[in-house]
Amino acid sequence: MSDGFYILSVDGGGFRGLFAAHLLKRIEEEWQIDWRDRFRLLAGTSTGSILTAGLACGLPAARLAEFYRVHGAAIFAPRFRSRLDVLNLFTSRYSNARLRALLDETFGETTLGEVGVPLVLPAVDIDNGCVHVFKSKFHDEFVRDPKVRVSDAVLASCSAPTYFDPHLVGDYQVVDGGLWANNPSLVATIDAHYRLGIPLENIRVLSVGTGTSKTFYPRSAGKWRDRLVRSWQGWGIASRWQRSKLLDLILNLQSANAHNMLCLLLGESPRDPKRVLRLTFESDHPLPMDSTHKQSEWVTKADHAFTHNAARITDFLSIPGATR
Repeated sequence: MSDGFYILSVDGGGFRGLFAAHLLKRIEEEWQIDWRDRFRLLAGTSTGSILTAGLACGLPAARLAEFYRVHGAAIFAPRFRSRLDVLNLFTSRYSNARLRALLDETFGETTLGEVGVPLVLPAVDIDNGCVHVFKSKFHDEFVRDPKVRVSDAVLASCSAPTYFDPHLVGDYQVVDGGLWANNPSLVATIDAHYRLGIPLENIRVLSVGTGTSKTFYPRSAGKWRDRLVRSWQGWGIASRWQRSKLLDLILNLQSANAHNMLCLLLGESPRDPKRVLRLTFESDHPLPMDSTHKQSEWVTKADHAFTHNAARITDFLSIPGATR
């Protein structure tokens, strides 16, 4: 086994977290991976916080994948008042009540101070307009979060604007960390280096995404249509703004930028890094965060990513005797 300091990082992406969950399940079952033993720091944003917090608390990836398959439709069931408020002018699209209950059931009363491995869950403090990173007690200076329940930290990190209401954690009103760290790999690496004193050359990052759309605001075909659409293409509600699509674009750009910056920090090319293994997929179609009817598609894409990257995964993790 390599002496490298391994970090597991999982992006946000709503129900597309099923892709990451199933991929982690395949890795876990194929090579009997003990995530808390093999990885020295875990970081997850939004839906990724469910997965990394679960693994940090000793839950198998199979159970976490089941969490999405069984409960996804209930979590993303439109609330009654959002049906009346069709433009979501006054309310979030979904209630967080079901997600809150499921997280309470999954994590119980476990606090961040009781998590035995380094865990990093990015969020945003909207009262003060600043980043808010929930962390387990892996450094003596971390005194704010030890008594915070894991379920509260995860719910806060999952509270994507327009999708779910902000979550109150103590005195802090907190929302989705994807606004600044949808891909938390860079945040995790900096903590490992700065807080734990790990040399950058020793760090290895398994970075799991949840898919990237290559289409957001395409130009319409035809000269007359171009002119007509362009005249209505502002950011207004009645035009092509589509707030959920705009949020998805912001999250995708943040994830790509974090990956590039991480590779450069480690002295590597983002196109062919050796110490960062990025596993995700691309699509020519929009990838909404709440499309629970695409369950089979995300599982299939995860199987495809696993199969086509199995050799890279074994090399990256230095799994002895692993062949495919």
